[in-house]
Amino acid sequence: MITLYQTEWCPYSHRVRQVLTELDLTYTTVCVPYAAEDRVDLLAVAGQTGVPVLTDGDGVYRDSDAIIAHLRATYPAPEDAGDHAAHGAWRTATQVAGDARSALARLKTRLDEKGFVVLAEIAGSTISPRLPDDHVVLQVTVPVAAAKAAGVDPLAPAALMFPMAVVPQGDDVCTVAAADPVGQVWLHAEPDLIKVQGAVKKRLEELLATL
Repeated sequence: MITLYQTEWCPYSHRVRQVLTELDLTYTTVCVPYAAEDRVDLLAVAGQTGVPVLTDGDGVYRDSDAIIAHLRATYPAPEDAGDHAAHGAWRTATQVAGDARSALARLKTRLDEKGFVVLAEIAGSTISPRLPDDHVVLQVTVPVAAAKAAGVDPLAPAALMFPMAVVPQGDDVCTVAAADPVGQVWLHAEPDLIKVQGAVKKRLEELLATL
């Protein structure tokens, strides 16, 4: 029997739940108290109060990396594991032929065609001297969707815009990456907000497919 000691707001717990879903595993969830000093049962099981902790039979696994390594080594992945992984990804990316300047120009053209608006364009060296100028980050929005998102939750700024990046990879190849619009708001647990962001995500996927 698999038991996961966790909290819903913990990103490390979320990582483990994602892999449990990918592997189609049935498990029991124990949501621990917020205050570490109140996690007496977890301390007895694992000798620690931090989450996540997973028990599988007689095994006790601490830290999300160790838990995930155990799960992947122990249980075979079903046929739809990749579909679950893609749907739960926090970002999406695609490779584009050409140098960074041409890739950026093509991206901006496609964004305009699909109804996205670029709010800011930031050269990498502005962010950090360790980044080259041709590593470019864009802040992007869909105005209609942003207005709907603000109507659902005006205190969810991550729903109003999301970052994209053009990253040179050498040899006239670039990667265009984007934060997942749904991934940015899933912790809000607001279905109407996720519905708005889902429409943005679909439009973004269509755009990236044309690059």
